[in-house]
Amino acid sequence: MANPSFDAYQQVFGLACMANRAGGYNGTGSELQQQLQYDLSFYLNNVPPVTVMGQTGPSVADPSVTPILGNWQLVWGPALIEETDQKGKPTGVADNALFVAQCDAVAFPGGPTLPTYVVAVAATNPASLYDWETEDFSVAEVVNWTNYDPAFFSPSAYNGTDPYISNGTATGISILLGLISSGTAASPNTSLEQFIAGLQPAADTAIVFCGHSLAGALSPTLALYLKQKKQLDAFGVSLVYPTAGPTPGESTFASLFNSTFPPLPEGWTAQTGDYQSWNTMHWNVLDVVPHAWHQSDLQQIAEIYGRSPNILTRGTLNTLQGLVVKRGATSEATYTRIQNGSLPGSLQHWDESSGLINTPPKTMKDYITQLFLQHVSLYSGIPAQQGNPAVQGLILPQPLPPPVFKTGKILVPGVTAVTKLELIIRIMEQILAWIASYAVSVDHTLLEEEPKKQL
Repeated sequence: MANPSFDAYQQVFGLACMANRAGGYNGTGSELQQQLQYDLSFYLNNVPPVTVMGQTGPSVADPSVTPILGNWQLVWGPALIEETDQKGKPTGVADNALFVAQCDAVAFPGGPTLPTYVVAVAATNPASLYDWETEDFSVAEVVNWTNYDPAFFSPSAYNGTDPYISNGTATGISILLGLISSGTAASPNTSLEQFIAGLQPAADTAIVFCGHSLAGALSPTLALYLKQKKQLDAFGVSLVYPTAGPTPGESTFASLFNSTFPPLPEGWTAQTGDYQSWNTMHWNVLDVVPHAWHQSDLQQIAEIYGRSPNILTRGTLNTLQGLVVKRGATSEATYTRIQNGSLPGSLQHWDESSGLINTPPKTMKDYITQLFLQHVSLYSGIPAQQGNPAVQGLILPQPLPPPVFKTGKILVPGVTAVTKLELIIRIMEQILAWIASYAVSVDHTLLEEEPKKQL
C-alpha cells in the first residue's frame, strides 16, 4: 500500500481527533462507549462489532479514510468514564476516554518506517463540568511527582526542589490508568497498563502518546509515568505528540520531561514544518487554553482577541483573567510548559453555527466562538462555508471525513448528538458559572443574566 497523504504527525493527530469524538454526545457511560466504538469502526480496522447498530463482524475502515490516514487497527478499547457530580448524579457525558491503535508500517519523516502503536487520549469535554473543575482548573494544589502513586495520592506543599504536577493532572492520570476496556471492546476487560505489559513488540516498534487540550497535558504525563516505571522498555522508540495543552506541572517537572523525551530520536533528521517535531507541545498562539498556567501567559487572555468595547464583556473577561491568574499562583509552583512549538493562528470572522464573529469581541459569545475555533477548528482546518473559503488547518489541511455508515444508522439508542453551537453555549455558561462560584468581586446577578444577554 502506498504511503497515506497524511504524514506521521498528522496521522497521530488524526487519531487524537477520533478520541475527541466522545465529547460530541450525551448518554450513559455504556451508551457513549458504544457510540465511540461505532464511530471508530468507520476509521479503523478490526473494531469489534457494535451489535445494537447492526454490525456483525470486525470493521474494515472506510475506503475514503485509508488513503488519507493509513491502515490502522483498533487494538485496545475504547474505554471511557461517565463521572458523577457533587450530588452523585451521573454527568451524562464522556468525561475521559482513551483507545490504542496500531499500524504495521508508519513512515516517520526524517526517520525510519516502523510498526507503531498510538495511545490516543480524549480532550476536555466542553460539556463536562467535571473535566473543567476537577482536571483542567484544579491547579491551586500540586502533587509531588517523585512519590506519585495514581492509586493513592494527595496534594502537598510545594518545596521548590522536587518535580510537581497539578492536582488536576494527577487526577486525570489516575482516571486514565483506571479505565478498563469493556467486554465488547478490543482487548476486553484489561487496563492500559495490562495491555502494554502483554505486548511483545519487535525491537524497532514505536509507541506514541497523543492528545489535545486536557489530553495535551495528560498524554506527556502519562508517557513519562509509564517510561519511568519501565513499562515502555520493550519499544525501540517512545514518543509524545501533545497539542493545545495547558501546563501539566512546574519547571522541574518540565525539565524532567524534556530530558526524558528529547525532541528527536537519535539519528533522525529534523523537519521544517511548524507542527513537525516530536515530544513537543504544539499550540496555536491565539488559543486561550495553552496560555494556562504560566503566569505571564495568563495575563494575555482577556484581550487575546482585542479589547472588548462592551463594558460588561470586558469586565467579565478581566474578572476571568484575574481569577485564573490567582488560581495559578496559589500553589506557589512556577507552572512551566514542557518543550513546545507555537503555531501561527489567524483570527476568524465567521462561523457557520454562529454567524458573524465580532473582533474585538462585543459579547461573550463572540469571545467563546473565537476561542472554540482557535482551540479546536484551526488545528484541523475549517471547510468552506456559506461563501467563505476553506481555512487550512495548522496540523491537518482539513478535518477527517465524518462517519457515514451503510446502514444509515448514526446514533446508538439513547445517545444524542451535541451541535457546535450547543458546545459554544455550554462553554460560555461553564465559564460564567465558574466565575460566579469563585470570584467574590463579580455581581452574581449580572452573571446569571449574562448568557441570555450575550446570545
